[in-house]
Amino acid sequence: MLIGLESFSYHLSFSFGKMDLFSFIRKTKELGLDGVEINIEGDDLGHLKDDSQENLRQIRALCEDLGLFIELDACGTAPAKLRHYLEICTSLGADRLRTYSSFGGDVKQEMAQAIRDFKEVAPAFADAGVRIAYENHEYESSDDILRVIEAIGSPVVGAHIDTGNSMMLWEDPVMAVRNMAPKAVSSHFKDHLVIEVNGMPMIVGVPLGSGAIDLAECYRILAEETDLSRINIEVCYGYLAPFRVEQAKGEGASLGEGPFVVVPPPFNPTVVAPHLLKPKKDGFKSYAWQENANLVDEGDLDQLIAWQERSVAASVEYVKRLRDDYQGG
Repeated sequence: MLIGLESFSYHLSFSFGKMDLFSFIRKTKELGLDGVEINIEGDDLGHLKDDSQENLRQIRALCEDLGLFIELDACGTAPAKLRHYLEICTSLGADRLRTYSSFGGDVKQEMAQAIRDFKEVAPAFADAGVRIAYENHEYESSDDILRVIEAIGSPVVGAHIDTGNSMMLWEDPVMAVRNMAPKAVSSHFKDHLVIEVNGMPMIVGVPLGSGAIDLAECYRILAEETDLSRINIEVCYGYLAPFRVEQAKGEGASLGEGPFVVVPPPFNPTVVAPHLLKPKKDGFKSYAWQENANLVDEGDLDQLIAWQERSVAASVEYVKRLRDDYQGG
């Protein structure tokens, strides 16, 4: 199994100008990994920023020189955007485009629109040899993802399995991974804990292996029950999000059971980023990662970035051990 790294793993470094895409690519190689998943979310194209042909040529050349595969990580399903992303994929030599459909609105309507949008662009993606990886992104259950994929009926669109996001809907992460496995075309391999912030249960990203998700079982499922030949580590240290629905309207899990056990303080700051524990006036909305970054005090930034570096390194070593234990490297 090849192992890639999602650029969001260094979101604090990117957000505060301490890292650019080229240094991220080189860092991924230094960590002994096999590929990169480049986050291009938003109107500014996320960590890519510049989609000029010259910049894309340089990125592709660097990854080819270092022997790294490339996948892209986007959002939304509007056909015009998807066609633009496809052009970027083609220029970079990326064969997977992760995206999602819900931004906190009417999820059923957003899914119905996603079906129409994916059907419209599927022929172009098929011609280019690029597959759309539709992710369970905090608002969509594993069954929701499968319903969209089955409605499209094209191998171009498959599941982007995120090992943690279904927790926001009270869905057991291992069950979600197992459910989507037959349709998997890409992944985010991450870990979470449930903590209490301002009197509310919240889901916090932590270094892989330090959270509550049974990642050994998730790895086994991805290795044995999917056609995947690579997985993408996504380290969400410094990320905090609420449950997106009430427990009674969720997917069956209960607070205090299994991976939903609430972990009490004090917290190791290398596991739970301390800026996330600050009081929040307005709570969190759909773009929690941006709101998380706004909580950082400038005086704490260097220490937080050092802890993020540590969290990525520890996560990479953990996943390498999982791979070695499972298949001898």
